[in-house]
Amino acid sequence: MTKVIRFKQLELVNYTGLRSKTVHYGDVTALSGRNGEGKSSIGTAPVWILWGKDLLGNDYTSAKNSPRPSNYKYDRVFASMILSVEGTEYKFAREIAGKTNSFYVNDIPKPAKEYEAAVASLFSQEEFMALYYPAFFFGLHWTKQRALLMQGVTPPPNKTVFTEMSRTTSEQKDKEITLNPQAAKLAELTKKHTINDLEAKHKELKPKLDKAHTEAVGAAKKLNEMLARLPAVQADIATLESEVAALMVDIEREEKIVYDASSINSHYNALETRWQQLDKEVKDSAAAWPALKEEPIEDTCKTCKQHLQDEAIEAVTVDKDRRVKQYRVKHADLQAKRKEAHEALKQAERVDIEEQQTKVRALKEQYDSLLGKIRDHNERARLAAEVTAAEETEGTALTNSRETTFILDAIKAFRAKEAELQAAEIQSKFTTLSIRLYKYVASRNEYDPDFSVQKDGKDYASLSVGEKIGAGLELTEVLFKQSGLITPVFIDGIGEYTGPVAAYDQVITGRTVPEIDLKIEVDGVIV
Repeated sequence: MTKVIRFKQLELVNYTGLRSKTVHYGDVTALSGRNGEGKSSIGTAPVWILWGKDLLGNDYTSAKNSPRPSNYKYDRVFASMILSVEGTEYKFAREIAGKTNSFYVNDIPKPAKEYEAAVASLFSQEEFMALYYPAFFFGLHWTKQRALLMQGVTPPPNKTVFTEMSRTTSEQKDKEITLNPQAAKLAELTKKHTINDLEAKHKELKPKLDKAHTEAVGAAKKLNEMLARLPAVQADIATLESEVAALMVDIEREEKIVYDASSINSHYNALETRWQQLDKEVKDSAAAWPALKEEPIEDTCKTCKQHLQDEAIEAVTVDKDRRVKQYRVKHADLQAKRKEAHEALKQAERVDIEEQQTKVRALKEQYDSLLGKIRDHNERARLAAEVTAAEETEGTALTNSRETTFILDAIKAFRAKEAELQAAEIQSKFTTLSIRLYKYVASRNEYDPDFSVQKDGKDYASLSVGEKIGAGLELTEVLFKQSGLITPVFIDGIGEYTGPVAAYDQVITGRTVPEIDLKIEVDGVIV
């Protein structure tokens, strides 16, 4: 929707060198006269009234830089502007009295904040000033220049970008174009996600997937190295397991033989021990016989030495006989038991199991060797399975990483083509100016936002005054179309410009004419 701003009346009191001046604007307001007559001051006044700035956007309210007169004494600096916005009139005024700044909206005093808000509610400062005085636009930072020029420009539809990404010749009709792999991939993905979301997602994924792939490569390499260190098992695993089972049967059989032999030997040892024990008892008994046999019958008391009576001597004799008899019975029993033990020992047999044990050890060594081969085979199988799994993980990680890289590259190609189409759209609006909206960054293979303006291959700063005016008018025309805002245009130094002056509405010009006082001509009439 177009918004039209028109200047109606400007009143200046002690504004720079203008003691009192009123300007009634027409469609074309032409200011002329020698240098210092106030042409630029009249052009600057609307900007100062609205924002306290000069034409290039610098602060114009300080003691060192303001419209205060420098060649005479004054009591105040005052400037007011009546303007219309879409047919509604507003009056804004700014005044400096001593060190006090005052503000008025429709002749009503306002605090600075309310005044600023009232102006801001009607239009943007940068947008207005870029249209009113095009040189202001060229003094802005490139990001603001770009933003002003890009406003109202919508990105081309994804479908258009995909088609142009896939175009191979300029003669191709859209319906004849088959999407290339990058465009086809993005066309599929953008059914559910925006390009920005895809870019954010895969930029976040990319380092994670690359790390996962690197780790998978390392894991597969380590497992392969471990597998290579294991000895190869040439025999068939089924054969090895069959041999192990057979050996186990052999070992159990031979171990039973060793066990049975051990039991026999244990029985022999027990018999031998009993015989030795009984033989010792018999010998000890035989050794005790002479003392008993030769024991005398004493006829006197051992204590008092008195002669024993016959009855006592008879009792001693009977006791000895009794003990001799007991001895002979016991000794004969021991001899009988020893003989029995000796006969049993002669009947027993000791078995030599050393050879059998050697045979068992040999079988076990063979068994352990085969088990080792089976373990090696199983370990190789386990590692081989882990290697396969690791290599599959590596392959999946690589596929995912490549997929993400492909999508990011496709997005870069999309951005580049989108930038190209936007740049072409903007450029199509200009006739003599060359506009750059993007710059290529080779290190990232991407296009970054940028902005520059050239005319005939020259930057704005290198243009002549007339060329700058021409560039500004052409730019203003495009900005009018982009923003929908129509403002008066102030062209200072119009005498340096020989081209046509085209504007959508009001034009204010300043022309230097030597030795002539300030002259104001409105729509061809001197006032």
